[in-house]
Amino acid sequence: MSPAIIQDRTLNKKELKHIFSFTIYLAFVGTIIFLACAPIIKYLYNDEQLLHIYMILSINVFFSILNIVPNALLFKEKRFKYIALRTFLIQATLGIISIGCAFGGFGIYALLINPVIGSILLFIISYSCYPIKFSLSLDFTPIKRILPYSIYQIGFNLINYTYRNIDKLLIGKYMGFSQLGFYEKSYRLMMLPLENIANIINPVLHPLLCEYQNDHQFIFEKYKKIIQYFAYLGFPLSVLCFFSAEEMILLLFGTQWQLSIEVFKILSLSIGIQLIQSAVGAVFQSTGHVKQMFYSGLVTFIVTIGAISAGIYSHNLDQLATYIVIAFYIAFVIYHWVLIVQIMKVSMISFLSILIRPILASIIISIPLLIINFYFKSESLFINLIIKFITGIIMFIVLQEFHLIKGIPSSIKFIQNVIFRQNHTN
Repeated sequence: MSPAIIQDRTLNKKELKHIFSFTIYLAFVGTIIFLACAPIIKYLYNDEQLLHIYMILSINVFFSILNIVPNALLFKEKRFKYIALRTFLIQATLGIISIGCAFGGFGIYALLINPVIGSILLFIISYSCYPIKFSLSLDFTPIKRILPYSIYQIGFNLINYTYRNIDKLLIGKYMGFSQLGFYEKSYRLMMLPLENIANIINPVLHPLLCEYQNDHQFIFEKYKKIIQYFAYLGFPLSVLCFFSAEEMILLLFGTQWQLSIEVFKILSLSIGIQLIQSAVGAVFQSTGHVKQMFYSGLVTFIVTIGAISAGIYSHNLDQLATYIVIAFYIAFVIYHWVLIVQIMKVSMISFLSILIRPILASIIISIPLLIINFYFKSESLFINLIIKFITGIIMFIVLQEFHLIKGIPSSIKFIQNVIFRQNHTN
């Protein structure tokens, strides 16, 4: 519903009041449904503690739904600095409290402080910016107006969430919690650069690009700059993580997580392609083609489920990671075939040509890293990691000097404009 509110530029205060009131009813219904599913969790894992955790997390569900409209209005008004400051202060404060509780003996319940209390604080702060009255009786006219957009967005989110998490559910069920631990540790480490790079830019893309929702050519040109930026960043980062997997895992987590090294190496090969794909949802939304986004997600879901099932059947984490990486690449082709060819009416070959230089640059960067791995390894993991990172940076600068890497300045300038757009909108 949030993207639908951002996309529709004609919603007035009265209509927003009825949409907000609807989300209050929805919050109660959603929380009840969530709690009703608790016995399924207990049955699947036969763990009483998981049942308690699940029930506490229902508070997060309730307040996250309540926050839909106020939070959407913050993005619609492009108050990006305020959003960033709000999120940072909440995350930092609750992070410190969670660590204190962990040392204080709260155990796994310390991990619930951030999502539960965080969702409450986010709602309170967002609502204080945009206080909306509650209406006991609902006018469904504005809800029906955003429903065609929202229903496909909801469907896509459900599909996306499922195929992003079902691997962990199945590994825990059929391969055991220890295998799940090794896989999850690798997966979370792989996701760190994706979350910390993409999440800076992507949340503001939809509010900015939806102003030009009828100008596909303009959106495509801006999207190409984002793709170029992400490709030059993502593919070299993917190579660097692949060759530094051992040092990163052992330094960050310790020798007890050694079995995660190979899994992380394989998953790191998808960092570049996932970083590029991370912006595709915002472009679908800004053009209003959420129906096509949903069906693309549905096909991707089927492909991913097949890949995960094959990996689970093999009972081998390395094979499972390999199949999932292949599924990520297939997903990239599916989403961009629909977006670029069917919606933007641009040749797929012409679009993919943007990626040739970043891929070639990454291959060249991998050569000295491969040599270091074979011939110049130190006894110190930290020194190895530093050497590899410095080598990667030097190679990147050299390739830019020889003009193999092009378009970075214009891409960065566009990204800066996106990030600091609030300066111009205030």
